[in-house]
Amino acid sequence: MFKSSSGSLSRMKTQETISGYLFLLPLLIMMGTFVFYGLFYVIRLSFYRWDGFMPETMVFRGLKNYLQLFTDPVALTAMINVLIFMVVTVTVQMFLGLIIALLLRPKLQGSRFFKALFYIPVALSTAVIARTFMGLYEPYFGVLNTTLRAIGLESLTRTWLGDPNTALWCIIAANIFQWTGAQMVFYIAGLTTISDGVFEAAQIDGAGFWSTMGRIVWPSLWSTHTTVIVLGMVGAIKTFDIVWLLTQGGPGNATQFPATMLYQAVAQNSQAGYGAAISVVMIFFSVVLAVMQIQFNKRKQEG
Repeated sequence: MFKSSSGSLSRMKTQETISGYLFLLPLLIMMGTFVFYGLFYVIRLSFYRWDGFMPETMVFRGLKNYLQLFTDPVALTAMINVLIFMVVTVTVQMFLGLIIALLLRPKLQGSRFFKALFYIPVALSTAVIARTFMGLYEPYFGVLNTTLRAIGLESLTRTWLGDPNTALWCIIAANIFQWTGAQMVFYIAGLTTISDGVFEAAQIDGAGFWSTMGRIVWPSLWSTHTTVIVLGMVGAIKTFDIVWLLTQGGPGNATQFPATMLYQAVAQNSQAGYGAAISVVMIFFSVVLAVMQIQFNKRKQEG
């Protein structure tokens, strides 16, 4: 009797497992077709020289595309730019997003309006954001230079997007403006996991805003921090639209990013193989950074 029940239970588990895989099968087929096939194709293409038009013109180059990439000074500039961009944007957006979320956490009158207001840039097209900041940075009639002239600081005016020393920082400012609202939403969701009683107890104990954030809020939101950091790092590595719309990688190569290099290689120079190599390196660093951050968060929570 015991053996019969055990056998029936085993068959039920097997049937549930098979049913689960059958439900997953359509998704696995779609991922295999549109994701993994494309990934393997790009990896294969990265070992060839090809103009992207006639398949019969593909010539095997081995690792030469990768050697070209890692010895290209423009590629080094792009990696430094994306590293600076990543560190600054992720850090500032995390800080501002958390501060805004904490300030809007109480159910104050008008808090919904301010949440929507801070989220508007996220919902806008990047083209709209870029055009807005182009007007802000315009050297003759732009808001920034006009304001500086009006307050007697004309010596600080410059062609913001045309100066190699400021162009990257102008792009960083535009990105922070656009995506801080998204981090705010993540932190608002994360704050709902902290009981209101914890905040009330901290207030009774005399803890101020910064003390509450440092001792209670920040340690309690490690999973939210991980989500924000991983999405920010991966987003930074693949950043293209705001850079291309504002500077197209210039002046010179001062704002060159891996994604702009990829576009120029494939769309402008017909170097599909070289562009594929850039894509593979971008994917590799995205995966490595994401895994490192997830492992760090796991150890932090366990420790």
